[in-house]
Amino acid sequence: MDIEGLEIKKPKLVDKKSDNLSKAVAIYNLHKETFEEAWERIMAMKNSAPQEEKLLEVLEAMKNGDIGRNPDKVNKKFSRTEALDLWEAIEAERIEKELQEMVDNIPDNYHLITDEPHLNRMIEVLSKEEWIVFDVETTGVDVYEDYIVGNVLTAVSKDLHFYIPTKHDTDDFQLDHELVMNKLKSIYEDETINKIAHNSKFDIQMLTNEGIDVNGFIWDTQEAMKLLNENERSFALKPLVDKYLKIPSKTYGQLFGKKGFNEIDLKLALAYAAKDGDVTNKLKDFQVKHMKKMPEVYKYCVEVEMPLIPIIVRMERLGFEIDVEYAEKLGKELSEEVNELGKLLKEEFGDINMNSPVQLKKAIEESIGREISNTNADDTLKPLSKEYEIIKVLLRYREINKLYGTYINTLPNLINNKTGRLHTVFNQNGAVTGRFSSGGAGVNLQNQDPKARPLFVAPEGYVWLGGDFSQQEYRALAYFSQEPSLVENYKKGNDLYSTVASEVFDKPIEECGDGSIYRDNAKVILLATVYGTGARTLSNQLGSSVKEAQKFLDNFKTRYPTVAKWIEGNRRFVQRHGFVWMDGHKRKRRLPDARNQLSDNWYKSVFTQSTNAIIQGSASIQTKMCLIKLSEYCKMKTEETGKEWEIVMPIHDEIIIQVPEDITKEEVDEFENIMLNTYIFGDIPNKIDLAFYKRWTRDGVKVEEWFDV
Repeated sequence: MDIEGLEIKKPKLVDKKSDNLSKAVAIYNLHKETFEEAWERIMAMKNSAPQEEKLLEVLEAMKNGDIGRNPDKVNKKFSRTEALDLWEAIEAERIEKELQEMVDNIPDNYHLITDEPHLNRMIEVLSKEEWIVFDVETTGVDVYEDYIVGNVLTAVSKDLHFYIPTKHDTDDFQLDHELVMNKLKSIYEDETINKIAHNSKFDIQMLTNEGIDVNGFIWDTQEAMKLLNENERSFALKPLVDKYLKIPSKTYGQLFGKKGFNEIDLKLALAYAAKDGDVTNKLKDFQVKHMKKMPEVYKYCVEVEMPLIPIIVRMERLGFEIDVEYAEKLGKELSEEVNELGKLLKEEFGDINMNSPVQLKKAIEESIGREISNTNADDTLKPLSKEYEIIKVLLRYREINKLYGTYINTLPNLINNKTGRLHTVFNQNGAVTGRFSSGGAGVNLQNQDPKARPLFVAPEGYVWLGGDFSQQEYRALAYFSQEPSLVENYKKGNDLYSTVASEVFDKPIEECGDGSIYRDNAKVILLATVYGTGARTLSNQLGSSVKEAQKFLDNFKTRYPTVAKWIEGNRRFVQRHGFVWMDGHKRKRRLPDARNQLSDNWYKSVFTQSTNAIIQGSASIQTKMCLIKLSEYCKMKTEETGKEWEIVMPIHDEIIIQVPEDITKEEVDEFENIMLNTYIFGDIPNKIDLAFYKRWTRDGVKVEEWFDV
């Protein structure tokens, strides 16, 4: 369509397509820019892929006269921002239409329950099911502040999907909330009914708030997907359903924005919520079908990953007591120290912004009289600190600032008002290898500063008991590689770090004991081997030359040739198959790019990940299986003693449980036995370091010392 030369005297936003088109043309003529020129300018900008897709949609709509400019913008030059705003208008209209279609096309097997006879009939149907889907709709995602407004339930065998609203903001009739929850309690707590849910932890927590304990086996489609493809961009329900089931599904945010579900009309709520139950069931069927093609993965999923879910919920609910007085005292001390260090840095570097890499780099170079590549702590500053005292001051200044801002001044403010405790969120598959992570409310326990740990304290009358797998990943390395000297080392009960230090640095074993520089450096070299660290990075970590670091790596390969051969075998396997197996084929780590050499660095990185995934992922399996056994033990001891025994957290290679202060030595031995014997890497014996904590310090109190007190 030729639109040049068309003009209107008074642009006006109207519904008629011809007027919309004329209006758009007139504005471009007003600014002496044609329709095509304006769009050429906008499309020539650095647009992201999603932006470009939206812009093209707006362009097409304007050409067709389906949309025109906002009257408030007609005297301004057409911009990308305005174009994207127009897309929002298009999307809003599309969503409104889609919501209406959802209501108009509610399937016959979706049922809104708003009276007691139908509620009773539904419960009768569900009580006879082997499997049900459950989901709760809420006002938000805060398990301590938000509340349930409705329940979603699916009778799987009968393909019936129910929504029971109780607290929607509407004049339409709803059943009493307490009545519904009391009647549903029997279904949720029935151990003979298997449950299906997506991100079940949230639903279980919300139901716990209602005094309901969800029992029975749970298949969580979110966690199952992490075993089928850990590389998914999103593990949210709608993207997975859209991708794997080919069922178009918009997210809650796309459909309802920031509204709480309590604001949604009941018929629309039924259409949305019942579909959630429907597609979650279909996704479970899809997952089981494909997972059963890998029998050991399916077995591991059923016996380990799924039973972990209620254990993690209990850990999250338990939370942590924080010593606020200690935080205030430590905060004052740190504040004074950081001020003193700041004065020293200002005298040396001048009045610069310490958070500006550009200003800091220039100041450091002027101070030490040499150029540096960057201000990164590990790569640049730590090696320099061995030569320059001011760099030591800078590193200490950074450390204290982070400690104060991230932990000391922050953690007390994260204490939940209702529980009086600090709560975190545990992700049982937080890493692609299956390793735990934690977060939520700014609490990352896996990355907690050692100086902030003492803020965490055991409750009155209780103490924490920690069991730390000694050299967990290196025992896995010995098992997988079957390196004779490593295997022999562990069978004899020797210290691997000292043994490696003696051999790599060619020093007597007596000089390589705990606390020696050789033993400490051997730890770094072992880590470099497992993670594939190069000589340059290793040299920075050891404070040596690159040549010396390479020599250490070469010495390790020479002394431990079977390890080197095993690592090379992993590289060949992942290049051929695009994945590696963890212990016993219990899970995969998929690295599809290993088949395509994108670049030398990427190629090397993929191969490094293959070995690390086998070791770290298998260690994670060991930790998870121990958690399940310990959960059973804690439950038994709680029933036996009448005092609460709880798992507090898995943290790196350690599992910490909360026990009564009057715990006996025999009970500690039982705990240690579970850690030692639940999961063993072949013929490599486990070793567990035990410690008690009243306050979460670095080392804790050894068992012998505890029982001497």
